Amino acid sequence: MDTLNADGTWDRLGSIAQLLHQAAAQVWSDADEAAPDSPLHDLGLGVYLAHSQASALLPDDYELPDIDPLPDLEERTPLQLLNEAEELTRPLPLHQADLVHGWQLVLDLCDLIREARGLGY
Repeated sequence: MDTLNADGTWDRLGSIAQLLHQAAAQVWSDADEAAPDSPLHDLGLGVYLAHSQASALLPDDYELPDIDPLPDLEERTPLQLLNEAEELTRPLPLHQADLVHGWQLVLDLCDLIREARGLGY
């Protein structure tokens, strides 16, 4: 058995990816309603790129878990989703070779949280 999968690492990363997908969708929806030069476009791109980073850390054969147990997912703000994703990164074993690029995801999430707060989310 894969030691990273045994401790739930892949499921945790899968949940992070799904939270970021939802956050990106919400920010892009808000950006569509905003002016073309709105900073929401930059935030949306950043969240989308973080989603891609999280997804890239997963093994090729990994299937994302279903997050139906979180019925209020669409009611959460992008900032709440970003905070939850960041919290899920805390127990990740980023020192292991498979997750060596996970540090960049953590740093990017912190930057996105700061940016979202600055935009009033």
